[in-house]
Amino acid sequence: MTPALTGSLEGLKHLDVDDLESFRAAVEAGRQTGWKYYFPYLLSLTRPGLRAPLYVREGGSACVFLWQLKESRPRLDLYLAPAPMDAAALRRCIERANDFNDDYSARVMRIDEKDKDTVAATGIEVRPRKRQYIYATRLYGTLSGKRLYTVRRNVQLVERLSGGVEIRPYSSSHADECHTLLTQWRKAHRTSHGTLGGVGTSRRAIDLAARLPEDVLRGELIYIDGRLAAFSFGGAIRPGLAAFFERKCDGDIRGLSYYQLRSFLLGLQAFDRVNDGSDAGRPGLRQLKDSFRPVDMHVEYRGNQLRRGARTARPAQLARLT
Repeated sequence: MTPALTGSLEGLKHLDVDDLESFRAAVEAGRQTGWKYYFPYLLSLTRPGLRAPLYVREGGSACVFLWQLKESRPRLDLYLAPAPMDAAALRRCIERANDFNDDYSARVMRIDEKDKDTVAATGIEVRPRKRQYIYATRLYGTLSGKRLYTVRRNVQLVERLSGGVEIRPYSSSHADECHTLLTQWRKAHRTSHGTLGGVGTSRRAIDLAARLPEDVLRGELIYIDGRLAAFSFGGAIRPGLAAFFERKCDGDIRGLSYYQLRSFLLGLQAFDRVNDGSDAGRPGLRQLKDSFRPVDMHVEYRGNQLRRGARTARPAQLARLT
């Protein structure tokens, strides 16, 4: 099942690669900081028959909706607050989603910290959701000083490996190797944590890298003793700000996750700042990210029209109930 773009969905389009320049221009104009405004991530949301990002320009703002099946019923939410933020565009988007859902339950799922007051002023209840790590790329060249001791120690563990370490740029010819490493990583992660660890996003990052410009989605591979041990993907959110999108590595190699993060940050020197997303509530990932001493923590918000659990019927629903 895919959404037919009729009725309340008329005027929307399925987000695709050809929307890149339009979306990037809007994100630059709005000075967005949130990790979820990274264009390849939005493309990766697509799950045929289950979930689809939909796109429209409302005036000068880019608006991204998320259509998805919830308990076998389709619903629509505004996935991103408009960029640049515009209260009138926000209200029109919420009304469109309400019309589709036939109630007043539509949410604004991702809101940048700087836009939360404008969203709240429209009557939306705004709450903090996640904190995202912002790194300054200039800090990781020499790794000198006490603040980066943990990073330096772990990087040195990898540099001293007898098999040798080689860093290569990703190309589509490496896709099969990356998928093989991902399969191995998934098995190990499921055994240790009981979850798949977001392997679906990793698969889509590997496949999208052949379809997008390198400044938007570049890949980096780490080989140890001639064997692929890690892959990383990321690129521009807007000028001056990049996203570290996705990475996986062989968890049996001590220090490799630190080496991988540091190496990719060094490869993003064209950007002053890199948003590395949240720690997903995982203590080990939090420890890794904290050790890199973020220069800022960006707070992402979510907006609801009603408090959780409340539902208000729209007229069409009331007509069916009487």
